Amino acid sequence: MNHTAEELEPSRLQKTVETITITPEAATELVGGYRATFKAKFEREPESLEDKRKIAAKIIGRYSKLSAAAGAVTAAPSVIPGIGTAIAVLGGGVTDVAMALKLQVDMCMCLVEVYETELSSEDKKHLAFTIALAGSAEQMATKGGKAAVQKIAEKLVYQYLKGPALATTKQLFKRVSITFTQKAMAKAIPAGVGVAFSSSTNYVLTTVVGKVAVAVLAKDVK
Repeated sequence: MNHTAEELEPSRLQKTVETITITPEAATELVGGYRATFKAKFEREPESLEDKRKIAAKIIGRYSKLSAAAGAVTAAPSVIPGIGTAIAVLGGGVTDVAMALKLQVDMCMCLVEVYETELSSEDKKHLAFTIALAGSAEQMATKGGKAAVQKIAEKLVYQYLKGPALATTKQLFKRVSITFTQKAMAKAIPAGVGVAFSSSTNYVLTTVVGKVAVAVLAKDVK
C-alpha cells in the first residue's frame, strides 16, 4: 500500500525515524574509525579545532553521497541500514522523508561525537536530532541564497536547543513534516518522485545541514 505525503502524521514520522537512526554508541564507533585514519595519516591525535573540521568534512561528504544515492527507494535497503523498516512502516514516496531525515540525523550524531565527546548518550541524541531537524526544516522553508539560509538555520538551532528536549523534538518533527509535504505538493516536483526530489537536491540539503551542525558544535555562529 502506498501513502502520500498528506497522509503522513508527524508522530508516525518521528517514531519511524527514531527507530531507524543509529545510536550514539554506533556513532562513537564510526567516528573512532575516522580518528584512527586521521592518526595514521598525520601521526597525531585529532585534537585541534582544525583537526576536528577535517574529520567533520569527511563525515559530511560521506553522508551527502549516501543521501544522493538514496533517491531510489527500491535500491536503498541494500545500501542504507534501516530503510527497509521505513518502507515497511510508511510505504511509497513518504519513505523519502524518513530516508532524508535518517541520514541527516546519523550524520549529526557522528558530528556531535566529533565535537562533544563528554556528553551523555541522551544529550548527544537530543543535540543531533535538534540540529538535523531544525537545519533541514529551515532550508526547506526559507527562500534565498544558500549562505543566508545556513546562517538563519544556525541561529534557529540555538533557539531550539534552549527548549525542553521532548517538546522541541516533537515540534520540529511536526514542522519538518509540514514543510516536506508542502514541497512534495509543489508543481515543480514531478509526479512519483516524492520529496527526495533528486540526487543533487538531497546532496546539497545534507551538505548544508552538516555545515550548520559544524558551525553550532564548533560554537562558530555569529
